[in-house]
Amino acid sequence: MEYIYIGIGGFFGAILRYIVSSYYQSILHTVFPIETFFINIFGSFLLSYISNLTLEEFKVNFNIRLAITTGFIGAFTTFSTFTKETMDLLRNGRIAVALIYVLLSILVGFIMSFIGFELGDKTAKILQGREEN
Repeated sequence: MEYIYIGIGGFFGAILRYIVSSYYQSILHTVFPIETFFINIFGSFLLSYISNLTLEEFKVNFNIRLAITTGFIGAFTTFSTFTKETMDLLRNGRIAVALIYVLLSILVGFIMSFIGFELGDKTAKILQGREEN
């Protein structure tokens, strides 16, 4: 049954990624793959935030959590596109841009994941405080 939940979440995550990527590619014409960068950074934040919040504050059904985290966010973010774009940059001789892309993706991804986790903690505490009053 989990596979169905993951598949449904993945379906919507992949479609949203395609829409966001297509939109930003049509308006931004940069060498730096900004649309994938922002999708992956936002996904890093969102995954940590939702995972922490649904474990701490909201006891969300396991299948629903899988649909949101593994399915939706897993399909929304994309390591394969990140690596393909990096290889394209390297093949086109844009070594500095590729290096910046990789380093920023990893560094900012970790930072946003940390912020998401911490914000999830703070949100849970705020919500717990409201329930006690």
